[in-house]
Amino acid sequence: MIKISEKNKEPILVIGSLVGFLLFAVGIIYPILRHNLKLKQEVEDKRRRIENFSAIAEKKGIVQARLAYLKDKRQAFDQRLLSGDTPAVAAAELQTILNDMAAEHELTISSQRIINPKERGILLEVPVQITTQCTITKLKEFLFEIESYPKFLSVSNLNIRVYRIRDPKDVEARIDVSGFILNSKATLDKDKDKRKG
Repeated sequence: MIKISEKNKEPILVIGSLVGFLLFAVGIIYPILRHNLKLKQEVEDKRRRIENFSAIAEKKGIVQARLAYLKDKRQAFDQRLLSGDTPAVAAAELQTILNDMAAEHELTISSQRIINPKERGILLEVPVQITTQCTITKLKEFLFEIESYPKFLSVSNLNIRVYRIRDPKDVEARIDVSGFILNSKATLDKDKDKRKG
């Protein structure tokens, strides 16, 4: 055994105590502090997530109200369209509407012709051409009725022929009236783009 003098015992004891304390700190205290820091970080992350979920939950009512508003708007918009799913069915409905209006205004429709549909974004324009003989007053009332009809109808072309230039009461009018349906092709393409993106 090594003999240590009284004079050297004190510094060795101090150094030994320091080494022991460092080993204690590195082996026990540091892992505890690191674990506490990790727990603190996890708690902070969870708190942030809860705040985000709370913010989303608060916006849920706003989003649901907006969705209900948009559904109502869409339903109102759909009611203004012709009810047919295909251009042929929509054109038949449009012809029925025009015949009923003509009968109401005592007009005689001498010919009707379905014109090729035209794409208008998400809508498909379904035009029908009619020819009628009537007075200018009845024609004006008939055109007003078309423009103010609950379904979205528009007059895209109007040609008027006067029989007697000196007395222009009776006229022959060729009118292109358009109704609208949803363009299923544009809707399908839009859905495909959403799925890709």
